[in-house]
Amino acid sequence: MTKHLPSLDETRPVSLLDADEPPHNPWTGLHTKRRFFENDEVAALLHRGLFYARAGVPLHFRGTAGRGKTAVALEIANRLGRPVSVMTGNDWLDIEDMVGKQVGQSTHAVVDKYIQRVRRSEETTRYDWENAILADAMLKGHTLVYDEFTRSNAKANGILLSVLEEGILVAADPLADSPRIHAHPNFRIILTSNPHDYAGVNGSPDALLDRMVTFEMSRYSFETESGIVAARTGVPLTLARRMVRLVGDLTPDDQTCSMRACILIAQIAAMRLRTATLSDALLAQISADVLSGRGIAVTTGQIAKYLDQRPQEEKSI
Repeated sequence: MTKHLPSLDETRPVSLLDADEPPHNPWTGLHTKRRFFENDEVAALLHRGLFYARAGVPLHFRGTAGRGKTAVALEIANRLGRPVSVMTGNDWLDIEDMVGKQVGQSTHAVVDKYIQRVRRSEETTRYDWENAILADAMLKGHTLVYDEFTRSNAKANGILLSVLEEGILVAADPLADSPRIHAHPNFRIILTSNPHDYAGVNGSPDALLDRMVTFEMSRYSFETESGIVAARTGVPLTLARRMVRLVGDLTPDDQTCSMRACILIAQIAAMRLRTATLSDALLAQISADVLSGRGIAVTTGQIAKYLDQRPQEEKSI
């Protein structure tokens, strides 16, 4: 018997400008406080990170994609109570993107004609310097989150050696405001990285790793992942558990699928639930589309069969 697969268009029309409900915004941005999930497992990690950061120790969260490294780094940075600056690593970053660079020049000229037959002139040129994000954070005592720092080349990251050790940023450019920048007492730095075998990722220099505390971010427990999915997307916790279990059970042992797959499925489902019900057939279609893009060879029919075999109480939303 063939099941009818509801169309995504089978919903009542909803205006984004409806006065009864705010428009849906799928972008979380950096201010994820209301969507950050915390239980004993997450709280223990945050407590250790905050303890080390308050002691002035640089933190480094390392792990495969979709493990929540950036979210934890931002949460710790926010809880330190200082303004947060965020920088993302990239291969084109250079030293001037860390320290600063000349952004222009100003010329001032004075012409003196006090004596009619004598003309005296003076011209002064001043070079305008702009500090980059690292220098600015150090001067102002911000918390800097350097996300995926190993995507930057070793030349750019090499300047961090003296920053992590002595809190001094050396500016070799003679046009810089100061040859050395001393870190504000409240300056802190938190870094994240992916494994070096990822595309576009450079190896983590041992000299840098020796100057920080590294947390290896492995997969969270089932309950924690379910709570994160529910908090990030707004779906009921019961439905979040179904999605996390579905992705975990249907992912082969020799493959990995990050928590982002569960969040993406839940995000689409949450939009559906704003205007209509979510059937197992539609959930199977959404899950198949998301998982197939991650190399998980599973069909809509296989997922629908899997959902039919789950206990009935897990299907209630």
